[in-house]
Amino acid sequence: MSKSKILASFAALGLLALPATTHAVAETHLTVAVKADRYSVKPDKFTFTTRRPAAQIAETAVKPDANFNPSPLLFKSWDYNDGTYTVTLQDGVTFSDGTPFNADSAIASLKLYDQNKSDFLQLDQNSFKKLDDYQISFRSEVESALVIENMTHRGASLFLPTDAMAEYPVGTGPYILESYEPKKQITVTRNPNYWGEAPKIDKITYLFIGDDNARLLALQNGEVDVIGEVTPQMMLSMPQDGSVVLNESRPIRYAALMFNMLGKAPFDITTDISVRQALAMAIDRETIAQVLYGGRGQAAKTILPGWMFDLGDDHANGFTFDPSKAGKMLDEAGWVVGDDGVREKDGRKLKLRMVAAYPNVSTVKPMPEMLEQMFAAIGVDTEIVEVADSGVYNDTYFGPGQADMYLEFASNNNTDPTYLLYNVFTTMSPWGYAVTSPGGNVDELATASRVAPSRKEAIELVRQAYKSIVDEHTSSIPILLVPNFTLSRPGVSVPMSEYADWIGYGNVSFNH
Repeated sequence: MSKSKILASFAALGLLALPATTHAVAETHLTVAVKADRYSVKPDKFTFTTRRPAAQIAETAVKPDANFNPSPLLFKSWDYNDGTYTVTLQDGVTFSDGTPFNADSAIASLKLYDQNKSDFLQLDQNSFKKLDDYQISFRSEVESALVIENMTHRGASLFLPTDAMAEYPVGTGPYILESYEPKKQITVTRNPNYWGEAPKIDKITYLFIGDDNARLLALQNGEVDVIGEVTPQMMLSMPQDGSVVLNESRPIRYAALMFNMLGKAPFDITTDISVRQALAMAIDRETIAQVLYGGRGQAAKTILPGWMFDLGDDHANGFTFDPSKAGKMLDEAGWVVGDDGVREKDGRKLKLRMVAAYPNVSTVKPMPEMLEQMFAAIGVDTEIVEVADSGVYNDTYFGPGQADMYLEFASNNNTDPTYLLYNVFTTMSPWGYAVTSPGGNVDELATASRVAPSRKEAIELVRQAYKSIVDEHTSSIPILLVPNFTLSRPGVSVPMSEYADWIGYGNVSFNH
């Protein structure tokens, strides 16, 4: 028997040894269908049980509140002054194996995480200090005032350092590992010694089902209770007879078209801002919003929703649907409509390659085909390249700049307002987004926002940067703002979150 199964057996025995009053009702077992097993147990990229699906075995230091501000979890309170974070820890917290969560174990957990992903939290490893049993201090390597905000990301969950982390990770969370079959399923059971409010669900099994139709069929057949990753195609084919229930959050994710800004032939046409802005005005966002995501998306003029970080709905002007104006703009730029309806200039056709999509084409389909028709209406010929894997997207097309346009579906998925801006829209991006970044003042604003002395000042710089990306450079075109969705069978209520990794599966209600 493997070490994880032996430990899980002891955990199960522990549950059986509890007083009968603990389980006054029958055990609840929730089954959730998710798209893919994305876990990694590599020491330099340890995401086991924290990457989606977040199994709630380990917890983050803080959690996002309704307005995407950090709120207490393992950290009870914190202060930032002169570059130093001073943190008071929750007392009475233990890891699932009984180890106390105190200053010593908190520092060990933070060091472990930061050693693996120093480009994320960027903590000064030599700055950790134990002030007393439940108080610590540390500094940022880059003097960032937003370290606490970054700790709301599920990837920053804190584990107890052990030699068996890859087989049986130990955290402070409401669940403990029962079993894991790579690419098939992971099952967690309720932690009987959890320090916080106990979840409603005793056991959760996440099934990895890659095919969209298979996930939907599994829900309809009663094989699963909830679908955790919902694509537009699934919503289009969702039965309307009440046999499937749609749950949604506020709009949070963006669908945007990003342009190649490198200026290297043959993918250099979109370095002309006239072409970029004409394409922006050719998009009928309202029609796309009606077709995709069951009509629950919103036509977008900004990358992030206005409610997020209190950015406001007017932090960018965006573009309205105006194909006539788009055509005139291309005329003035020297792109003349040919006999075949495709514009050309200096003997070169206005033909653009669009790669769809990140993280995969199923998240945005049939948007590529709709955009192709809209662009054709103003004389632009579009070559669609569809990819089903984010690795192929990045390695073959995005990283080397082998396209004119890239369709992406993503979000700012933690409470750091600079997180998406810096990683996706600047030439300094550690994720390789220099291909589509405008540089210049956007880089300057993003850099300043990362080291701003207060969250308020950082948000104002972020607001200016996004306005510049959309209105001044038009290096990215916002198309839709989309909620998070789950599907469930009738009688199952899912407490939703805008942040997909914080959907409360442990508090799902069965209303029989």
